[in-house]
Amino acid sequence: MAIDNAYIGSVEGPAIKVEGGAQATITVSNGSTLSAGNGRGELLDVQSDSVLDLVVDGSYLHGNLTIPEGGLVNVRLQNGTRFTGQMSDVKNLQLDAGVGWDIMGDSNVESLVLNGGSIDFAKAEGFHQLSMGELSGNGSFGLKLDMDNQQVDFLNIEGQATGNHVLSIQNSGAEPESGFDPLQVVHTGGGDAQFSVLGERVDLGAYSYGLERQGDDWFLTGEDREVSPATRSVQALFNSAPTVWYGEMSTLRSRMGEVRSSGQGGAWMRSYGNQYRVAGRDGLGFEQQQSGFSLGVDAPLALTDGVLLVGLLGGYSKSDLSQSRGSSGTVDSFYVGTYGTWMNNNGYYVDGVLKLNQFQNRADVLMSDFSKAKGSYSNYGLGASLEAGRQIQLTEHLFIEPFAQVSAVAVQGKSFSLDSELKADNAATHSLLGKVGMTLEHRNQWLSPYIKVALAQEFARDNDVEVNGHRFNNDLYGTRAELGAGLALSLSSNLQLHADFDYMNGQGIEQPWGANVGVRYAFD
Repeated sequence: MAIDNAYIGSVEGPAIKVEGGAQATITVSNGSTLSAGNGRGELLDVQSDSVLDLVVDGSYLHGNLTIPEGGLVNVRLQNGTRFTGQMSDVKNLQLDAGVGWDIMGDSNVESLVLNGGSIDFAKAEGFHQLSMGELSGNGSFGLKLDMDNQQVDFLNIEGQATGNHVLSIQNSGAEPESGFDPLQVVHTGGGDAQFSVLGERVDLGAYSYGLERQGDDWFLTGEDREVSPATRSVQALFNSAPTVWYGEMSTLRSRMGEVRSSGQGGAWMRSYGNQYRVAGRDGLGFEQQQSGFSLGVDAPLALTDGVLLVGLLGGYSKSDLSQSRGSSGTVDSFYVGTYGTWMNNNGYYVDGVLKLNQFQNRADVLMSDFSKAKGSYSNYGLGASLEAGRQIQLTEHLFIEPFAQVSAVAVQGKSFSLDSELKADNAATHSLLGKVGMTLEHRNQWLSPYIKVALAQEFARDNDVEVNGHRFNNDLYGTRAELGAGLALSLSSNLQLHADFDYMNGQGIEQPWGANVGVRYAFD
């Protein structure tokens, strides 16, 4: 019997009946649909002592296959066929590549062969078991999980199991309330079958868990747990604010040098970009790619022993955060501030900056099972920097400038959640950075190049983050070294172009590159 590009359905009773003692082959193909009892009834009525080979090719089955005692049914699903329902007492079942079975309740087959096919429990209410006499081939199973109640969709192979099979176990950001006890997901009666979980791990709250073989059985265990991708993502967001703030500040220090050199007020704009590689004390790292611009205006105030310039600034930067396994984040930073620089006639100077930021933060998480989670929040940061040093003239055109600097920033704490139910809380993020260094500059009428070296120390500790009640240390305490070079090109007495390049490396943080270019117009 062949069913080709047809629909066969029943409101009550089976869609097809096979009489007792018959031997039949039924082929369903070319987009056909078999539906019984509105998708909940029996597709076949196979009488006692009947033998049926059912081949379904590129078609759809909605209903159940329950074979009575004495009947024998072999089923092959191929070429993108989709079956939704339960099976009971099927002799042989083969699922070829591209075939999917949405299992809707407890089912059993004597022999299951997977040639790339998949079986998914996701659409079924509650938790169910698929029992098999034997399992072979290569395929995948989608399982639901409830750790709080120690429930999972279960695979029970009573005989031999062979082949390689992937378990796609539902990930979640919610923390198991009762902790984590080993949970059996597969039983076999023997064989060399290998089971693995999709993405190698199962995310359950703040941590990811692995699949472990114990004899002939397979368990989810917490013995080799790892920090989950979602936890890494929220850690990166909380940890990125100081590096965003300092990345923006690099252009302002360059601007201070311009102001001191000329002693004139003016208007200026700078565009900048940089990259950071960050690893917190708990080893949860990320890369940050930042780009932005700053602009401002300042005016001089004449003093008896030098010059004081004060100004206003504003700007914007965007930082893209990337992590292993495909998770990412974005920080949009809007800022305003004020700055001033004083220099006396003996070359001593003091620079100060006060800057207020609003950070708009977004996390996009790729969980271990390749499902996605996201979340966002906004917060504020306030920071200040104070630098003192002296310009010392070595020759007519050569200057050396030793300096010391201290910078501090405090970022508002925030609580937020991902849509996977993971909850994160950060009381506040702090940074206190001390720095000593030296700049060597060759200054002439048109072109002024410089080089800079510095040693910095981050003093802030214990920027703790809580994820689902688990505490992680998020600080960047440690020492780092900085190198920089740049130049100023005078196009006229009023107009200058500037370019700066920076490198930094230290404990838990590296800036492989940083660059900014800008223009300044000096007022007469």
